[in-house]
Amino acid sequence: MIDWLRSTRGLMALLVVSLAVNVFLASMVIGRITGEATQSTYTKRSIQAMLTPLPDAKREIVRRELNTAMPQMRQQFAALQKVRTALSEEMVKPTPDPGALERNFLAVRTHASAIRAELQQAMIRALPSLSQEERRALVQSLAQRQSGGGIALP
Repeated sequence: MIDWLRSTRGLMALLVVSLAVNVFLASMVIGRITGEATQSTYTKRSIQAMLTPLPDAKREIVRRELNTAMPQMRQQFAALQKVRTALSEEMVKPTPDPGALERNFLAVRTHASAIRAELQQAMIRALPSLSQEERRALVQSLAQRQSGGGIALP
């Protein structure tokens, strides 16, 4: 085992793993510091871009529904940030607790899912007030924003 670690391949493998872990942890720390401001700005830009093809009156209807969901989404996002911090702290311990890692990863998934559910519920409330062509334009706008082509339209 020691000979393997002293070899060039072994050292290179350890360097790559170390670099990957450091990049991951650095992004979590940066996300923790700038996360809320960045998320808010990114979310606003994404919503604006998504709503661009709609007429102003319809844009306001959708925005109103999204704004109704925002307090709960912000609350879930704050909880998500706390769990991410706890997860990153657990990950850098000399001996991470597998149970704590599992609980924290589960909590990350739970909060992220709750944020998506709030957004989806807002869209469910807003979509009936849009015409078929407006909904089509909204779907096309979403498809353009997603990599890989997004949603196929009939």
